[in-house]
Amino acid sequence: MCPSTSIRCPIDLFAFRHLIEQMSQITSIILPFFALIGLGWVGGKFRIVSPDGMRGINGFVFYFALPALLFKALATRSPSEIWQPDIILIYGGATLVVYGASRIIAAKVFHLDPSSQTLFSFAGTMGNVGFMGLPLIIGLLGPEATVPLIVALAVDLIIMLPLSLLLLEGAKHSKGSNPAGKIIRGTFTNPVVLAISFGVAASLLDLDWPDGIDYLLDLLGQSAGPAALFAIGVALVGRPIAEKRAELATMSMAKLIIHPIAVFIGFWVAGSASVLETTAVLLLAALPTAGNIFVIATTYDRYVVRSSSIVLVTTALGVISFSAFSVYIDTIVGWLGP
Repeated sequence: MCPSTSIRCPIDLFAFRHLIEQMSQITSIILPFFALIGLGWVGGKFRIVSPDGMRGINGFVFYFALPALLFKALATRSPSEIWQPDIILIYGGATLVVYGASRIIAAKVFHLDPSSQTLFSFAGTMGNVGFMGLPLIIGLLGPEATVPLIVALAVDLIIMLPLSLLLLEGAKHSKGSNPAGKIIRGTFTNPVVLAISFGVAASLLDLDWPDGIDYLLDLLGQSAGPAALFAIGVALVGRPIAEKRAELATMSMAKLIIHPIAVFIGFWVAGSASVLETTAVLLLAALPTAGNIFVIATTYDRYVVRSSSIVLVTTALGVISFSAFSVYIDTIVGWLGP
């Protein structure tokens, strides 16, 4: 009912107010992302940063900052935190299904080359967990949500990211002599894959290291997100975001709508996770595309413009879609039953 009247409201005012509050909270976290992209665009537009400078920033992120971030994210977690079979199976299985379907669409509908197919699929499944998802979702659900979030993040880092790099290396070395050897060597000498491997090993061995090294890892890791977003802004100078809108729309729908639906179906089929775990992982699946897709696209020199655009577009759309999803998440989880 509407306040002070017997007339029924056309909308649920409580839900609407809740939606506005959620949008305000999410916007306060997302605005700095747009600011960094905007500063990068200004730097590129006024030639403070050249295209070669942008590639230098990207190289720093790919070879130094991102490996440090990934290594510490895994090395500082105990194996028991990461090994949650139910969440790994549900989230990992749903993500692989969406990834595979996106790749088929990229090949059959948009006729993309194999490297671009991989990046198209990656954009539709890899959410911005580290810099956006953890503060947002933990803020909504409390620190108890950290463990299921870390498990889902581990699936992205240990399975999906190396898979994408393997496919990119496969496309890069598909022609010429000894392609299998080059693919294997290129994949397992990749700094991102090495960082993930060493991070898992450090977690299993419960390794410790001096405070100075820990501080260095923090400095490098914390610079990965801002540097990548700044480089995205530089890359957008003179390049229309609206180009190839059908591809952008499909990737956005895959990431913001299809991926969380697929994860929901996974929980509906399995039905073995707790309410908190289900809620946290569903919210994680609804996050916008991570900025590291642009870093990888630039490193392999494939699908660069679309990779920068999809981060911007899904982040903008995510203010609305993630807010609405978080408002109704209790109802959605309730559909799964007790």
